Amino acid sequence: MEGDRTSAFIIKMLVIVCEMKKILAIDGGGIKGVYAASLLTEIERLCGGNICDYFDMLAGTSTGAIIAAALSIKIPAHEILELYMDKGKEIFPKEHWKLFRGKYSTQPLKNELKKIFDDKKMNDARTRLLIPTYNLNTDAVQIFKTPHAVDLYFDKDKKMHEVLLATTAAPIYFSPYKMSGGVYVDGGVGANNPSLIALVEGITRCDWNKEDIVILNIGSVTSGKQTTGKEKMGLSNFLILQKCFMNAENQYASNICKLIIGDNYIRIEETVPTGEVALDKVDKTSIEKLSDLGINSAQNYYDLISEKFLSDKSEQLLFK
Repeated sequence: MEGDRTSAFIIKMLVIVCEMKKILAIDGGGIKGVYAASLLTEIERLCGGNICDYFDMLAGTSTGAIIAAALSIKIPAHEILELYMDKGKEIFPKEHWKLFRGKYSTQPLKNELKKIFDDKKMNDARTRLLIPTYNLNTDAVQIFKTPHAVDLYFDKDKKMHEVLLATTAAPIYFSPYKMSGGVYVDGGVGANNPSLIALVEGITRCDWNKEDIVILNIGSVTSGKQTTGKEKMGLSNFLILQKCFMNAENQYASNICKLIIGDNYIRIEETVPTGEVALDKVDKTSIEKLSDLGINSAQNYYDLISEKFLSDKSEQLLFK
């Protein structure tokens, strides 16, 4: 009798585990995406599988969207890591600031994204996918989505590489990207940490109970405080202002997620001394530092990630 009760309890617990809805959310951060790609590469090596198989939803902003979109069509994380490692200097070449356009040309990034994603569309993702951008035409945040609800059919035929060019058009670094539907800039202006929009999507559009949602949020690598105490916060301090806006948004998203789902929100990030890394810092030392930090984070958090996210595979979707 006691054995029967124990077996019933184990079966019940297994059902609860299988019903958990798992979200992977990846922050923006330019070339600092090396950190997230390296972390996920190491996780895939340790678990021997593809990350996409274990999550019910992927969300990514800017560079995080490149990684999330690739994972959603079963491209291994190490291939995206190789893109950053091999092509970083082409995407962020040494250039002077431009007054009337973005610092860097979009063409090198566009060339690489077209090679990777070919003619793949949002409809080709094998799990739910969210990619935030900001539409200058409508002056509003716009989130590109897979057709994972009956009324979500607007974006299904959007080419992935174009959606990614929209979400990576970081102000002052890249010029806005024009495509069908509007003129877009980096999703990081409104949701550099896409965890909150993914959580809301899960609750409101997927009808998931908040108690059943668990989020793995891979942040970025941040530097220490960059202030002299003499800043006047004019145009000359634009980059400091930009960093403040993004950090504030990230903290809002993180804190609200923690309030809603508590310990089921897990954020992984690293901090390094000022000047070691930056959105467009592509020297060998910085890139290797980001990669090493990613590996270390994966190994340090693997037991927790494995327990929370890798115990069972999620349903793989085929969108029509």
